[in-house]
Amino acid sequence: MAETMLAARYMGPDQLRPELLERPVVRHGEALVRIDACGFCGSDLNIVAGTHPRARAPLTIGHELAGTVVELAKPDAHVAVGDRVTMFPLISCGRCYACTHGQSHVCRELKLFGFDRDGGMADFVRLPIASLMKLPETMSPAIGALIEPLAVAVHAVGRADLADVDVAVVLGAGPIGLLTALVASAKGIGRVVISDVSEARLELARSLGLEAIEAGAPLLGHVMAITDQNGAGLVFECAGHPSSATEMTALARPRGVLVGVGVFKRPVSVDLQGVNFKELELVGSRVYTRDDFDEAIALASSLPLDRIISHRFPLEDVENAFAQFRSGDACKVLVEPRSSDR
Repeated sequence: MAETMLAARYMGPDQLRPELLERPVVRHGEALVRIDACGFCGSDLNIVAGTHPRARAPLTIGHELAGTVVELAKPDAHVAVGDRVTMFPLISCGRCYACTHGQSHVCRELKLFGFDRDGGMADFVRLPIASLMKLPETMSPAIGALIEPLAVAVHAVGRADLADVDVAVVLGAGPIGLLTALVASAKGIGRVVISDVSEARLELARSLGLEAIEAGAPLLGHVMAITDQNGAGLVFECAGHPSSATEMTALARPRGVLVGVGVFKRPVSVDLQGVNFKELELVGSRVYTRDDFDEAIALASSLPLDRIISHRFPLEDVENAFAQFRSGDACKVLVEPRSSDR
């Protein structure tokens, strides 16, 4: 009889539940990873709502994970049984312009584990060895599960020249916004201001040592007051909300840089007149590269990442975990499988 495992399965719109599946069998070039922690991402909201353009049921969700290699199809020089790992979830075609010019993270046909193929919110996941990134033995599984979103922040901050920036603004104090603000501070920007409409998120940001201001008019007034009415040299849009897209240009100083990090559900308006008149740079930032993952792993121990984790649930309780995440009252929600208990 085949061994079984538990997995968080998207079964159709508004249907996410734990399901018993056959434990995967590794094939050539693959590893079996026991999952120790896996986080929810904002994109999982779209998947479970049935609005993600590529995700198809049934699907095991989860692309923010940490685990332990328990089996290899054959010995490999890259990883060994017992290694602590996270997953680089991008699947690129290798043929398009981006892939053939060293930019596979913006592949024309980009796919991801947890979206297009089964992900890691399960007891075990079978993955290509090439997708595994080793974690330090001293790193906890919970922090390991934050490496993927931290890599998003590392990539976003890396999209701008920081040499002439003394004030940066981050719009949106969700996990990506908080991580972006922490990385920007760690990279030496003297003053980083983060904003949100949620007082709870602003309080969390303040507990992380960040300067947090209510979004909208209070933010604009504050930024102008601390920059002698010039504006910030760097603005990160991490909320993925139309109002943030329109206020970016007002917050930026002449020849400032605007970095789009948040994922919008549909095209939104941007003040291109402001971009033109101030000679602003408008830069996109999509996911990450392997180098960003390496940097995130190296940086993680110096940041207060544990405080971003607001809730933890066992895999059996994934429905309540997702409800907590969807409520908007949580920051980072982790699911922690306990395969050894089954």
